[in-house]
Amino acid sequence: MKKETIITVRLPSEIKDAIQSLADSDERTIGWMVRKLLTEALEARDLLKTKLKNK
Repeated sequence: MKKETIITVRLPSEIKDAIQSLADSDERTIGWMVRKLLTEALEARDLLKTKLKNK
C-alpha cells in the first residue's frame, strides 16, 4: 500500500489561481492538479524514476 504524506505550503495568490484555473478546466481538484504538476516536474528532472498513476 502507498504511503501518503500531507504537506502544507504557502503560495502567492497568483499561483493558487493558476492552479485552480487548470484544475477547473480539467474538472479536477486542486490537490490532484498539484500532484500532477509536481510529478511532471520531478520526472522532467529525472528525480522521479517511475511514473505515478494520477488519481
